[in-house]
Amino acid sequence: YKPFKMRINIVTVTSGWILQKISERTAKACNENIEGYTMTVSHEADPNADVNYYADLQNCYHGQKTKLDVAYFTHADRNSTQWLRHLLTTTKSFENLDGIVSMNGRYTDMLKSMGWPADKIETITPGEPRDMFPLKKLTIGVVSRGGYPGYGQQFMEAMVSSYDFKNFKLRFLGDGWDALKPIAKRNNIDLKLTGDADYSVYPKFYQEIDYLLIPGLWTAGPISFQESLSTGTPVISADVGFAGYELEPDYIFPANDVNALSKILDKVQEPLLKRRGQVENMSWLNYATDLIKFINKIKK
Repeated sequence: YKPFKMRINIVTVTSGWILQKISERTAKACNENIEGYTMTVSHEADPNADVNYYADLQNCYHGQKTKLDVAYFTHADRNSTQWLRHLLTTTKSFENLDGIVSMNGRYTDMLKSMGWPADKIETITPGEPRDMFPLKKLTIGVVSRGGYPGYGQQFMEAMVSSYDFKNFKLRFLGDGWDALKPIAKRNNIDLKLTGDADYSVYPKFYQEIDYLLIPGLWTAGPISFQESLSTGTPVISADVGFAGYELEPDYIFPANDVNALSKILDKVQEPLLKRRGQVENMSWLNYATDLIKFINKIKK
């Protein structure tokens, strides 16, 4: 028994270009995870490779023929329809290609509509480097003194004890919240307590948070509600003081209701998770795997 082996030479233009990085990461993912396949990266076609994969059809491929030639189509210029028609009908730019990988479905459909064979083109999106770009954390700020029942001390202790804040940072401006430290540490929560600060610090604080949280059980205001709105920073507030009367928060919940605030926090992080979800299945390994599948399909 002889294991199947294939070497795919990825042809790029210059180092430092984004397609060079895509090529290097794809090759690394393949070589570390896919048995029987090797990917190399170079600036020239290799006649000894089983496949030459041109990382940019427009700039890397010059019509030369090797064993199997596949090219990556990234984008067209602003006159894309006319430009593509010119390439397909009046030049020999595509003549020797065995297959095209398109970066997105827009160009896949465009090339098909102009006569490129549907079985010789595949949409494969590049990998999304999640290890380099972790999910952003939303910063929730509290501007209040702790240590008093009415300001939500015990309520926030219950929240920090029970809610999963992995996608949040908690920032408190005001003394009296020290009891939260050990709870946050135990639950691996990104918590920072600033303590009372000069009032000149306040404007910057609002600029650095995504939401102001008003966790109090009773209050006449608070003034932080007005401050937050003046900077355009959204407010999540218990139904106390201004909330629902003089001022409208973005989210309002019954005071001292952990479950209600938990549902609001779930909701505010939904857009982040939805955005992330769009690229969740895009990885360098998936890109390499899909490329190999396409190559094996057109090889037959």
